[in-house]
Amino acid sequence: MNKSDECDIVKDLAAPYVENLINSKSKKFVEEHLKNCDNCKKYYNDINSNILNESHNEKIKEKHELDFLKKIRKNMSILKILLFVILTIIVVVILSIFIKCQTVTKIVNDAYEQIEYLKTLDNYKLVEKTITTNYPDNDTSEIIATYYYKDGKYKNEYGNTTCYYEDNSYNKIYVYLDLKQIDYHTQNFIENNKGETFETFYEIISYKQLSGLFNLLLSIRTDKFNGIDCYVIRNGNNNSYREIWIDKETNTVLRRIEENYSKYYRETIYTLVENQVTDEDVSSSILDTEQYKDYTRNNTTYNATKEIKNTYNTEN
Repeated sequence: MNKSDECDIVKDLAAPYVENLINSKSKKFVEEHLKNCDNCKKYYNDINSNILNESHNEKIKEKHELDFLKKIRKNMSILKILLFVILTIIVVVILSIFIKCQTVTKIVNDAYEQIEYLKTLDNYKLVEKTITTNYPDNDTSEIIATYYYKDGKYKNEYGNTTCYYEDNSYNKIYVYLDLKQIDYHTQNFIENNKGETFETFYEIISYKQLSGLFNLLLSIRTDKFNGIDCYVIRNGNNNSYREIWIDKETNTVLRRIEENYSKYYRETIYTLVENQVTDEDVSSSILDTEQYKDYTRNNTTYNATKEIKNTYNTEN
């Protein structure tokens, strides 16, 4: 076999030789040839160098891929932590909103039930003391309204005016102390039914009717008023607010605060006394006594329109 043919055979065996896929006899043949043939030896060295480079490049590629996978895993771990934190925050917020809504709803419901109970009372005295401060004039005024009720009869005192009337009646008597005048007033609709005095707590009634998501607009805290533990329900914004103070034990409204930061501050304090009103307190017979003999007496009539009558839910 001439040298050229032998070189061709050795070169053909290069790949299986490098990959160690030839038998020992062929391997020995190749190695003996390489000892005496610089060209084939260089050819084999080039192949080994290429294989080494390919192996090195493959390792680098694998390392890059491994680093990329590690980076992805790390980012996924961070993302999972972030998602967990976000979900936790969302759950806490939703739970806080739910608890707040339930708390406000319960307080409003309990106060509303107390109002419904108060409407059934047959004997009470309710005093409303309202103090108003007008900021532009720095002027403060005080008004006291007192409501007496016993067995269907009322006497309301408001400033210099006293009013006597009864449940489901078309008649009222107005006494104007400053004018020394008494008006016997008749109207064509029933204005007052039992318990309507406590419609003065209209905020609680409206909160009860609205309820639901509206309660999210309300804030609530606990505070003391005249030594009494109270729930304070607040509704307001940057311009004004309104607060209702509710006795935690009896669920009775004790106080109302209204403030418009640029105009006024108004505070109303409620004092309720049960079972201390006498027949004399609500009787208009006092108007026939010597004390009122000099008063001018008038008969007045008011025939309301159908629209006004409907506001009092009457068919009369």
